[in-house]
Order: sequence, then structure tokens, then C-alpha cells
Amino acid sequence: MLWWALPGLALELILYFLPGLERLTARVKQWPEGVRALFVALSGLTPVLLMNAGVGQPVESLGLLAGSVAAVVVAAWLLPRKPMADLLLMAVLAAMILSPVYKPVYPELQGGPRLDGLAKLLWLRLGMMVFVYLRGYRVPGAAPWPQKRDWLVGGAHFAVFFGLLLPVGFYLEFLRPAWPKVETWLIGPLAAGTFLGMYLFVAYGEEFFFRGILQPLLQKGLGSRWLGIGLASLLFGAVHLPYRNFPNWRFALLAAVAGVFYGLAYERGRSLRAAMIAHALVVTVWTVVFSRSL
Repeated sequence: MLWWALPGLALELILYFLPGLERLTARVKQWPEGVRALFVALSGLTPVLLMNAGVGQPVESLGLLAGSVAAVVVAAWLLPRKPMADLLLMAVLAAMILSPVYKPVYPELQGGPRLDGLAKLLWLRLGMMVFVYLRGYRVPGAAPWPQKRDWLVGGAHFAVFFGLLLPVGFYLEFLRPAWPKVETWLIGPLAAGTFLGMYLFVAYGEEFFFRGILQPLLQKGLGSRWLGIGLASLLFGAVHLPYRNFPNWRFALLAAVAGVFYGLAYERGRSLRAAMIAHALVVTVWTVVFSRSL
């Protein structure tokens, strides 16, 4: 049954990366504002409808999803272009990303993978599109393919973060290294695959949301560069509280500290990709070497 859901999945992925594609984004921004609003609203519903139609299942909670998407799009279209209005909109989107109530809209595949995790991806992507297409935000370096400078800046901030974390973690005995239980020759491909998956499907959406949109929004609203970085990082840490056992305060604190380095990489590299590389490298090392910690 998964094969019949592939068109909807493919469309979801295309729309997920669309706000980072500068040429296509520039064309969309030339459309009348009402057309852009309709496009964003339809993008929130079409992949879900395609997936359910492909596997022959009705869409549960379709009214809830349609109403929520419409409310967000209308608010983004009509609210004044002010930091407080943007913060309010961001808070609503964050609540929807974290809420489990939208999971039932995705079809259940007998004997196949669960698709309800796409609800988070849907609201992340819709938030990205709302702020880029309707609120006029521009996120530098948002196209997913990294350049040399992105690797240098992102790699440097990853190295500094882990250079500080390792001695503290071993001294306080909360870091417990454990190599994956696979053949030694598979560790390299495992790490490379983990990095690619984290870079594209975790770091891209989260860094777009927290560093590309929220961090400069807070900096502008608070009038302080460091307060903006710090508060965006604390909120980033807060969304990691459910890791393994809620509330996992130690992991949330670790994520918040890492978020400061991602924020600095974004600023110093003037590119979202620099933050994405730092983020993906941290998660890769954590997953491959320290997954039993915290």
C-alpha cells in the first residue's frame, strides 16, 4: 500500500524544500498576495489528500486540519507586519508542531511504516512557507546544498561545542560512549547515512524555524543580538523535553546549549546551511557514539 501513497509523499518533500529554493521562491513572491495565501493553504492539505486517496482511506480529522491551516494562513495574511504579531503566529505554529491531534489525518498502512510522524513535518514546512511567502522573511543560505564556507563554519562550531562538552560530560559522568553493534566497516556508512538524514530531514526544518525565522525575530523584537540567540536556544531546548522520558531536563539543557552554537554558526556563516551542518554533525556523533547517554 505504501506505493500508492508515494505521490503524496513526494509532493510533501517537494513542498518541504521549496522555501529554500531561491529562484522558485522569488517567482512565488511575485504572485498576488491572495494567490500566495491560497497556494500556502492548499499546500497544507493536498499531500494529505493524495496519500489517503492513494491507499483508499478517508481522511480522519480533515475538518480540524483544514480549519487550522485556514486560520494560520488568514492570520499570516491579515496580521500587521510587526514583531509581536510574528511572535504570536510563531507561538501558534509551535503549538501545532508539538500537538499530536493532527496525526490521525495520515493513513494507516498495513504492514508498512507509520506516516503520522509527518504531521510535525507538515506544520514545520507550512510555517516556513507562511513566513517566507506571506510575511516576507528571507532566510540566507536556505538552499540545501552546502558550500565550502558552510562546511568550515558549521564544522568549526560543531568542534567547539563538542570540545567543551566532552570534558564536562565525562567529568560529570553523563556521557557514556557506546559504539553501535554492527560490523566495524559499517560504522562509517552508518554515520554518513545518519548525517545525510539528519541534515535534510531534521536540521533543515528545525534550523529554518529556530535560526532562520525565530532567532532574528527575537533579536529584532528584543533589540538584542544575544538575547535573541539565547531565547531561541532555550525554546529549541524546550521542544526536546519529550526525548525518551518527559521531562528530560538534562537533554533539553544540552540541546539549548547546542542551539547557541547553531545560532552563532548561522550568523557567522550568514547561511542556514552552516547551522544545519553543525546541527547534523552533533546529532550524528550523538546517535552513533553517545546514544545511551541521558
